[in-house]
Parts: sequence; C-alpha cells; structure tokens
Amino acid sequence: MSKIKGKAPGKIIIFGEHAVVYNKPGISAAINQTFYSLAEIEEGKGNKVEIISDKYGKASKSKEEIEKIYKFIEELRENQRYEEIKNLPKKEPLVPFFAILGKFLEEGNEFKPCTAKISSKVGKNLGSSASVFNAFSIAYAEFLGIKIEKEKLAAYANEGDRVVHVFPSGIDAFTIAYGGFCFYRKDEGVKPLEIKQEIPLLVIDSLEPARTGETVTKIRMLKEKKSKLVNEILEELERITLEGLKGLKSMDLEKIGECMLEYYKKLKTLGISTEKLDKIVRIAIENKAYAKPTGGWGGGICIVLAERERVKKLEEIYKNLGFRVLEVNLGAEGTKIEK
Repeated sequence: MSKIKGKAPGKIIIFGEHAVVYNKPGISAAINQTFYSLAEIEEGKGNKVEIISDKYGKASKSKEEIEKIYKFIEELRENQRYEEIKNLPKKEPLVPFFAILGKFLEEGNEFKPCTAKISSKVGKNLGSSASVFNAFSIAYAEFLGIKIEKEKLAAYANEGDRVVHVFPSGIDAFTIAYGGFCFYRKDEGVKPLEIKQEIPLLVIDSLEPARTGETVTKIRMLKEKKSKLVNEILEELERITLEGLKGLKSMDLEKIGECMLEYYKKLKTLGISTEKLDKIVRIAIENKAYAKPTGGWGGGICIVLAERERVKKLEEIYKNLGFRVLEVNLGAEGTKIEK
C-alpha cells in the first residue's frame, strides 16, 4: 500500500471567544492551507502503531497498550481527575494520538500496525492541536478503508483535544474538519454555514502567549461577583456576533469589520486585553482597517480586516514594529486526503 496523506488547515475564531463558554454564539472559519498539518501513514513492519512527530519525537504502542491508555483516560474522566488528564501530554506528548486510536478501537474498528509521520505548519492560537488530530484521524480512517463523514472525523479529532484541553468546545476540531465558515453554540454544537467566498485577513501575533486559562477564570469570577454587568456584556456580544453573521452572509466587509471593532471594545471592558493587543487594533483603525483579538486574549493574536490595497502596507507597518504577520484567507477547504 502506498503512503496515505491526511491534510488539515488551521482555524480562526471570528466572533464569540469567551462568550461561547456561556452558551452564546460563535463564528469560526478554516484558514487557507498554506498553514496546514500533514499526517503520512504507511503499513508498519511489527505489531505496533508508531507515531513520529516533527515537534514531539516518536513513540509506538501495541493494540493492548492503546486500549489500556484509552481505558485509563476514561477512568480519569469518570472520577473527575481532570488535572491528571491535563498532565498526560506533558509526560508523554503523543498520548492524545493514542487516545484517538483507542476511540477507533472502542467503536469496533480493526487494529492495523502502521507508521504515522506527523508535521504541522499551523501555529499556536490557530487550532494547532485540532489540526494535527484531524490530519491523523482522516489518514488513519483511510488506512483502515473507512469513509467517514465530516462530523465523525471531527469527533475523532476532538478526542485528542479532550486530552490536551480536557474540556474543548469542539469548535476547533469541527471547523477544521468541515472547512469554510461555521456557527457554534454550546447546546447546539457546530453547524457549517453556506458561505462560499473566501475573505483575506491578516493575523498579527503579539508575541505574548495567550493566557486563556487566566482570562476564562477572570471572567468567571467577575460573573460571580457582578453577574448583572457581565450578563449584559454577554448579551451585547451575542447581538454583535449575530450582526457579524449577517455581514458574512451578505459579504459586507465593512459591516463585518465594524462588528469586529465593536466586539473588541465590549469584551475589552472585562479587563482581558493587553497593551500590545490594543496597539495592534489602534494601528488598524489609524489605517482605515478593522481588528480584534481572537482566541484566549491576554496576549496571543489579533485578526485584521482591510481592503486588499491596504493589506501590504499594513503588513509592512506591523512587521516594522516587531510583530509577526501572516496573510491568510478565511473560509478555506477543510480536512482531506491529499491525492
């Protein structure tokens, strides 16, 4: 059998970060496959699955070892020992991949020894973990001869994210599996949107790590102390997201941009922005463009929307100020087998 290649993009949250935790809507999109993850699988020589990662080294497990890992993780979940799950990848970085394999086995699929080489160009804050798990899951399914639907593919990929992030919303794994644009609400799950056109965007890395855990905790504590204030802000964020959705459906870039700025200003009142994130947004406004942080805030990245003729100028400005810049397209193709 020739080598099988699974390819998966990264993703961006356009609207909804933090609000989705409280069952408010979110909108996400896959980004063009210049920045992608690749899983290459070929038949193995022994009785194990060997995983070789460009970032985390290599490890190999037999069927019995994989089943044992999966059972152990399930027992940790049942006993609510979530911190122990979170620490598993720190001890053995490739354990999420074996958890995915355990899910395949648990659902009655056969075990086939193989070698899987994993590589990724998807950076942090762009769905990096969900991207490699999608690429691996689709390649392994193809290796087994299984044709899986996008929803099932996303569920396998999210199994890996459940080890890395413990309580992932699923928006990363599903957006990357489906591609295009997706609408998310916690109690409804992820739904693909019928938007066919791609949107050019700049991703500006503040070079500060996103402090998602801290910012999520901060908002939760604020909500406990000042529930009326935070609930009003969350309601406003929902309104803005739904307005942004209208802009996306009509491809009204000005409306999308105005909603981005409005979302930024409203969420910023909860004290989770930083000087660098504010500077990135300010530069965009000064150059007749739109911007907002995305992901966890407290650092991390911003997305910048501008008319095409302003993109290169903005890119140069941000680079000269020491920021890292990526030019991407929103609404790209989802996870696929590379022929």
